[in-house]
Amino acid sequence: MIDGNGDQALLERLRTAKLVHIDARVLALHLLGEQDLSERTNEIMTALQTGHVQAQTSALSLYQILAEVYRSGRSDLAGEIAKALQVYTGLTMIPATPDVAVQAAEVRAQLGGRPERALQIATALVKGAEIYVTTRSGLRRIAEMSVINIED
Repeated sequence: MIDGNGDQALLERLRTAKLVHIDARVLALHLLGEQDLSERTNEIMTALQTGHVQAQTSALSLYQILAEVYRSGRSDLAGEIAKALQVYTGLTMIPATPDVAVQAAEVRAQLGGRPERALQIATALVKGAEIYVTTRSGLRRIAEMSVINIED
């Protein structure tokens, strides 16, 4: 389990970054109440809500989270989740643009994986995020961006 010191170090790293990119899986874990990581995701989301961390995510995150909601048969949560993503003061949803699409093609060619992951990483790169927060990833660094896996 996560200890308090690890959470403090994580939050301090996030607070010192000018811009943090949070991928859809981290948001989904928080919004869908994943118990194993709820302490860590709650800390991150509280920091966003209070404005202590400035973060972004791709607008694609909404699609990714809602697909998971519908797949699990919890379609009644879709509206709530869409609204919930809009209440975090420190979180901006970034739309896909042609620049992001071009960058995503390059990312996918280099790293492989699913298009959604490439689009998330590309959004972070195009917008100049310093830290990329994710889960279940073997990534340690992307270009000049640090990667934080909240499951580590």
